Amino acid sequence: MIKLALSDMDNTLVPLGARGASPRTLEAIHAAMDAGVLFGPSTGRDTVELMRLFRADESCFQTGVLSNGKRVRARGTTVSLTLIPHDGLVAIARAVADTTMFLVCYPAESNLLNPAYVVGAPSEEVLNRYEARVKFVGGMVDEVPDVDFVAATIACPDGPEQMEEARRIVAEKVPELRIVSPIPGWFDIMPQGVSKARGLHELLDATGIGIDEVVVFGDAENDLEILREVPYSVAVANATPEVVATANYHIGACADEGVADALFDIARAARTGQMPAFLQG
Repeated sequence: MIKLALSDMDNTLVPLGARGASPRTLEAIHAAMDAGVLFGPSTGRDTVELMRLFRADESCFQTGVLSNGKRVRARGTTVSLTLIPHDGLVAIARAVADTTMFLVCYPAESNLLNPAYVVGAPSEEVLNRYEARVKFVGGMVDEVPDVDFVAATIACPDGPEQMEEARRIVAEKVPELRIVSPIPGWFDIMPQGVSKARGLHELLDATGIGIDEVVVFGDAENDLEILREVPYSVAVANATPEVVATANYHIGACADEGVADALFDIARAARTGQMPAFLQG
């Protein structure tokens, strides 16, 4: 029986660029929770952005693996919090200063008025394009502020070759950090050893739920590690080829509310103590 459902956000639960989860998706989340199943995000996003994506419904992220495992919550309690070393962010910002790449840094303590700092954006036009696509609001600054950051990203507006350049820069200049891509042209920055997979095990320890009682939904590179950890790993139809090959189960696309369909199935099965139909194929 499934006791915990974790879902990636962008292009898995919520279409990229959408303002938030659909009413039907929120209904499915609550149906699962009402049936006794814990639900939460498994995402690179942190709390302020999740408030927007879940349309101010905080009950949807009381449990979850947030910020790619740097923040883990269980039933409303933060059980783990890992900050990004400030010196590492400064080193990355300096290394990409002569390129069109730029950083977006998310404070550990933030609010809806100023959820992110943008360091080194080449122009307002490029920043506006990313804000519209990724749905964040950033304040432009000249250098990384001296505050605690729980999340940070590298924007690569010039395509795949620039993304490979970003991988090389981080590996050479800041080996204590690593980057993974949730969407094209965008990297999440994490300390070495931190991942959604590690966050999953911290969450399971906190809840007492077994590895064979959790289902994980994903679509992109930053989902691969956690999908490899669970027997009930699920790819949406729009997932990258590597995620499709990694996942043990497959559902409809994000745009078709595939995760919502699966959550309704999980809710029905939980009420009778059975496994969901989509996990029996």
